[in-house]
Amino acid sequence: MSTKLAAAALAMGALSFVHLFGMEKASLAVAFGVLALRDPEITSRGRKLAKAAVITGLAYLVLIAGLFLHHLPMLNSMASKLAK
Repeated sequence: MSTKLAAAALAMGALSFVHLFGMEKASLAVAFGVLALRDPEITSRGRKLAKAAVITGLAYLVLIAGLFLHHLPMLNSMASKLAK
């Protein structure tokens, strides 16, 4: 079961890069990956898949957060122009 959960988590982590604003998929990839890693009966293949899922999901979340912070001044100026 854990190997299937880890594979599903990795698939969600990879798919989060296909569609922008896929933060819910990346978050689920991290959550499922951690759940799979907590299972004591996980195989070595499942452990590798789960670790890859967590890394992939976290990479996407960090990328989106960095892009948001990078473009924050522009977003603030746009918001102030819209408020007028």
